[in-house]
Amino acid sequence: MTIGTRITAVALLAVSSVLLGCGRRATTRVPAPRIISHAEWQATPPVGYAADATRRNIRAGDSLTFRDLTIGALQTTVDSSVTPAADVVRLRLRNGPTLEEQVVREGAAFNWHGYHVAVVAIYGPGELGAGLVALEVGALASLPANVVASAIAGGADLRLRVPHRITHVTLHHTGSAQPLLPTDDPREKLRGLQSWGARDRNWWDVPYHYLIDLDGRIYEGRDWRFMGETNTTYDPAGHFLISVIGNYGRQDATPSQLVAIADLMSWAIDQFDVPLDHIGGHYNYAETTCPGPGLRKYLEDGTFRRMVAERLEH
Repeated sequence: MTIGTRITAVALLAVSSVLLGCGRRATTRVPAPRIISHAEWQATPPVGYAADATRRNIRAGDSLTFRDLTIGALQTTVDSSVTPAADVVRLRLRNGPTLEEQVVREGAAFNWHGYHVAVVAIYGPGELGAGLVALEVGALASLPANVVASAIAGGADLRLRVPHRITHVTLHHTGSAQPLLPTDDPREKLRGLQSWGARDRNWWDVPYHYLIDLDGRIYEGRDWRFMGETNTTYDPAGHFLISVIGNYGRQDATPSQLVAIADLMSWAIDQFDVPLDHIGGHYNYAETTCPGPGLRKYLEDGTFRRMVAERLEH
């Protein structure tokens, strides 16, 4: 059995309970668009473990709450007493009446009052996500033994897949440095995104659920049953993430892409019973320009909502 499929019985129960409540209808009005499967483009199969867990990027002074555990990031500093120097964060942990502070190095993990806490990354000046601390928290009862025993956060293969109930449909772009060109191979771009995410961000797969190329072809990304990823502070739990390959701050969306986005949004809205007014862009939830002016204008002028409404009426 592969690393991506080995999960405990408790974790499977947690995932199933979420999926049973995800709002899917017995019958749907909108057919699923044609999807190019993950296996047709992937560099490697997705990894990670399904678990009762969460992952967030928070700033110093902010906190996250998971079940009865609250973790605050009080301060990030650099420990120069070790070689090489290491980024550290002071965490305040609270579970009911129990309160404790710990100074934790980047890349460390520990167990505390029934939870496994991993400081996946501390992003410093000049890094993507500067000032953010990436924290992952999982209930010990839902984790495999190797994660429970780990004193390191580890890479992509130790990440936790977070089940979620879809409540929003959110548009992104991949935000590559250069626009996507007709001569570019979108599969190569996706493999690059997957490899970069695993190497530089410790993501268990690409961060988005579906991705779209210039010709409107739709590629399967991360399993939609699990929360996506972000380099910003918003919580992507509940968001069905659609991303358009390229940089739409430097290029305009093609007609084929607009059709594909509307088709995919319509299917998701119908499949998960999401309100039309829960269609949005990344910029609605975080300080970012994503998905760029070349796509954002169609969100702001109501184009996508009109296209989706038309599809839902048929």
